[in-house]
Amino acid sequence: MSAAAIDVARAATEGLRRIRAVPGWGLVALAVGGYVVGIEGVLQLLYGKIDLPFVDVGFLEVGFGDQPIPREVFLQSAVVGALYALVAMGLIVVYRANQVINFAQAQLGAVPAVVAALLIARQQTPYLVVLPIVLLGSALLGAGVEMTLIRRFSNAPRLILTVATIGVGLLLVVLEYYVKDWIPGELLDGAGDRIPTPFDALSFRLGVVTFTGNHIAAVVITAVLVAAFGAFFRYTDLGIAVRASAENANRASLLGIPVKRVSTIVWTLAAVLSAVAVFLRIPLIGLNLGGSISLAVLQFGLVAAAMARFDDLPVALLSGMFISVVTEAISFQTRRASLVAPVLLAIVLVALLTQSARQGRAFSTGVSTWQAVKDVHTTPTVLRGVREVRLARTALAVVGTAFALVFPFFIGAEESGLAVELVVFAMVGVSLVILTGWSGQISLGQFAITGVGALVGGGLAANYNYDFFLVLLVAGGAGAIAALVIGLPALRIQGLLLAVTTLSFAFTVQEFVLQHEWFAFLKPESGSFVEPPVLYGIVDLGSRSEVLGVDLRPDTKIYYLGLVLLGLFCAAASSLRRSRTGRLLVGVRDNPRGVQAYGVNVSQIRLFAFALSGFIAGVAGAIFAYQLGSVSDAVFTPDKSLLALTMVVIGGAATLPGAIIGALFVFGLPLMPILKDVDQIRQLVSGFGVLVVLLFLPGGLSELVYGWRDTFLRWVAAKHGLHVPSLVADSLVVEGHEEFHGFEDVTLGEAPIEVVEPAVREEVRA
Repeated sequence: MSAAAIDVARAATEGLRRIRAVPGWGLVALAVGGYVVGIEGVLQLLYGKIDLPFVDVGFLEVGFGDQPIPREVFLQSAVVGALYALVAMGLIVVYRANQVINFAQAQLGAVPAVVAALLIARQQTPYLVVLPIVLLGSALLGAGVEMTLIRRFSNAPRLILTVATIGVGLLLVVLEYYVKDWIPGELLDGAGDRIPTPFDALSFRLGVVTFTGNHIAAVVITAVLVAAFGAFFRYTDLGIAVRASAENANRASLLGIPVKRVSTIVWTLAAVLSAVAVFLRIPLIGLNLGGSISLAVLQFGLVAAAMARFDDLPVALLSGMFISVVTEAISFQTRRASLVAPVLLAIVLVALLTQSARQGRAFSTGVSTWQAVKDVHTTPTVLRGVREVRLARTALAVVGTAFALVFPFFIGAEESGLAVELVVFAMVGVSLVILTGWSGQISLGQFAITGVGALVGGGLAANYNYDFFLVLLVAGGAGAIAALVIGLPALRIQGLLLAVTTLSFAFTVQEFVLQHEWFAFLKPESGSFVEPPVLYGIVDLGSRSEVLGVDLRPDTKIYYLGLVLLGLFCAAASSLRRSRTGRLLVGVRDNPRGVQAYGVNVSQIRLFAFALSGFIAGVAGAIFAYQLGSVSDAVFTPDKSLLALTMVVIGGAATLPGAIIGALFVFGLPLMPILKDVDQIRQLVSGFGVLVVLLFLPGGLSELVYGWRDTFLRWVAAKHGLHVPSLVADSLVVEGHEEFHGFEDVTLGEAPIEVVEPAVREEVRA
C-alpha cells in the first residue's frame, strides 16, 4: 500500500471517529457515507455489473460506469424527504408526550389535506381559502381524537393504546376514501392528479428535473417548522412541559404541569405537521384517487422516526431526506420501484438493531409485550361431568357445527368466496392468538405471511402441479420461514418497535415479494390458474375423462376444507396451550426474566411462537390461493394485516374462540343485507369495533361470552351445592354460619368440592 493510500485511510479513520463523537447527527452522517460507498456495490450485486463505479462524493453522484445518477434527482428526492420528516417529527412529539407510536399519524393529516386538494382541483377553490381547512381541520381532528379516545387510554398499557391508534387510523382511511366521493366535480384540464398552486408560476429546469415554486415552498416551510419546533421545545414553557411529561408524567403532574392539556396540544401540533406534509406533497407527487396515500406516507415517517430513536427532531429531518434520497436513487438506477420497500425494511432493521445498545426514550417501553387484561380459565374439572354442563357443551357444539355447515347456503352461492375468506382470516386469527395473545409478540405483518404462503402454494400448484397436501405442507413451511425472518429481529426488538418492523415487512411482501419479476419461478405464470384439486381421485382414465374422488372446484367445497383445517388448528393450539410449552409461552409474555431464571431459553420460545404462527398463516395462504385462482399483490396489502390484528383484538387475543368470533364480526357482519353494499365496510367495522372493545371490553367479545359461561357455571354449582373457588373471589361465608359443620372435603381432579349442610345450602340459594 502506498504512503498516499495510508494517509487517506488515516484521515478517513480520524474523520469517522470525530463524526461518531457527535450524538444523533453522527448516525445520519455515517449512513450517508455508507450509502455513497455501498450503494454501488448493492446495485452491482443485483445486476452483476463489473464496471468500476463512478462516485463523486462532493455531489453524491452514483451510477454505473459513465451513467451517474443526475444530481438534480438527489435534490428533488431530498425535498420530498423533508416532508416525510415532518410526519416523523409528529410521531416523535406524540411519543414524547404519550410514550406511544401513533399509527394514525399520517391519516390525521391526510384527511384534511385531501379535502383541501380536491376542493382546489374539482371546485376551483382558491388556494388561500383552503389553507384554513388544512391547518384548522387537522388541529381540530388531532385534538378531538386525543380528547375523545386517547385520553381514555391514559392508564392502559402502551401496546393497548397502540392498537387503539391503529383503529383510529383505519377509520380515517375510510373517511379519506369517502371524501373523494363526497366532493363532486372533475379534475382541472391538464392538472392530472396534481393540484394547481400559486407557486406553479415559478418554474426552472435543472438537468432532467423540472423544479417549481412548490419545491421551494416545501423547503422553506419545512425549515421554518423545524426551527419553530426546536425553539418551542427548548425555550417555551409549554415545550419544557412536554419534555417533562415525557420523562415522568406522574412527577410532572405533581409539579403542577397540566399533563392532559399538554397531551392535547401535542396531538394537535402533530396532526398539523402531517397535514402540512401531505398537502405540500400532493403537488410534487400527485393525489392517488384510487387508494389511500396515508399508509405510504406513514411508512416513510416511521422509518425516519426509528432512525431518530423517536427522540431527536434534527436527526429525523436528516433521516427523512436520507431515506428519500436512497430509495429514489435505487428506483432511478434500477427502474424498479419494487425495491423501495425492502430497502426501507433493511434501513429500519439496521437503525433499530444498532441503536439497541444506546436506548432512547422509545426503548424504555419498547421492551413490553402484549398482555391480556385477564386470562380466561377453562371449565373447572369438577363441573365438567355435571349433567347440565355436558348438555350445554353438546348443544353448543351441535349449534356451532350446524351454523358452520349451513353458512355458505345462508349467505348465498354468489358469496361463497367470502365464506372462504372468512375461514382464511379465522386461521390467521388463530396464528395471532398464539403469537400475540399467548406469547405477547405484536405483529402488523401477519397477513403478509399469508401472502408468502399463497405465493409458494399457488406457484407450486399452478406451475408444477404438486400434490395438494404437499402444497399445504410446503406453503406452511414457507410461512414459518417468513415468520422467523421477523422473529429473529424480535429477539432484540420488542413491543412498539417490533410493530414498526413488521409493518415494513408487510409493505415488502406486497411491493417486492409478490411481484412477478423477482419470484417468477414461484408465482403462477400469466394466464395460468391455481386450479382446485381433486382429492383421492383420478382426473383422466385413458380415453375417458372422469373425475373420481372429491372435487374441490366449487368455492363451497374449498370452504369446507378450510373449515376442517381450522378445526384441526384450533384443536392443536388448544392442546398446545394446556402443555408445558403453552405455559412457557404465557410465562414469556408476562414475566420473561422470571421464566429465564428457571433455565428456559426465552429466545427459543419466542422463535417457536413465530414459526408455529407462520406455519398456520402459510397454510391459510395456500387455501386462499386455491380459492382466488391467482396470487395478486393487490390482495395482500398492509392494511389487511392491520385488519387481522384488530380482528383478533375484537374477538379476544388470548382465546381461540376469540379468533373465530372476531372473524365473524369483521367479515360476517358486513354480509348483512343492510351493510352488504357499503364500501370499505370491513375497515369501518374493524376500526370502530376495536375502539369500542378496548374501551368497554378489554378482553374482547370473548370476555362477554365467557362471562355468560361463568354465570351459567355458578348457577350449576349453586344448584348442586358445590363451591368452586375458581368461580368466586372469596370463600363461601354466610352470615350466622361462619363455622360449617357436617361437611366433607372431596377432591376430584384438580379442584376441591365443599359439600355444605342442606340448611345452609337453601339459604345460599335464597
